[in-house]
Amino acid sequence: MKKTPYHHGDLEQALLEVGLSEARASGARNLGVTYLAKQVNVTPMAVYRHFPNGESLKVSISQLAREELAKRMQVAVAREADVKRRFQATGRAYIEFGLDEPGLFAVAFLDCDATPRRYDDPSAWDIFQGAILDLAEAGYIELVDVQAVTSMAWAVVHGFVVLAGSNTTYLSDTTSAQIDDLIERTWRGITAPL
Repeated sequence: MKKTPYHHGDLEQALLEVGLSEARASGARNLGVTYLAKQVNVTPMAVYRHFPNGESLKVSISQLAREELAKRMQVAVAREADVKRRFQATGRAYIEFGLDEPGLFAVAFLDCDATPRRYDDPSAWDIFQGAILDLAEAGYIELVDVQAVTSMAWAVVHGFVVLAGSNTTYLSDTTSAQIDDLIERTWRGITAPL
């Protein structure tokens, strides 16, 4: 098989693009160095010029998957003017992404033995936290509770996606009404006086 030469930087981008495509199609199954190198028609050794090891490549693909989630959240939040609706839009976008893109969702939260080389941009965490900071500024929650509320809201939507996307019957055939109900209950739980 004839290998295609890459100029510096092109191979890295090609590997990330094919890795994201594989993640979308089948989750983490095909994210190994050998498989991805074959997809871009290079030897596995060529991959190591851009990534020190397979975990570094996986964590970069995982980061791209998280950024896809964050982009979906950004779009949803940008459509809303009201702070409650912005908060709800973050949760709904998170759930819909997880259900629409199960492969990317699974890869977004891979447990890797490497850390990303840069901060997520955009960051789903920052979008969640921004929506909840807006709630604090509007007087719905105390400013000191922003971190705890962000963690709780993330846990609710993430857990819902994991259960709804599993092979169990807990949340099979998830409906829009179920998602709306979950988000409304989360809103009431966050904003109810103690």
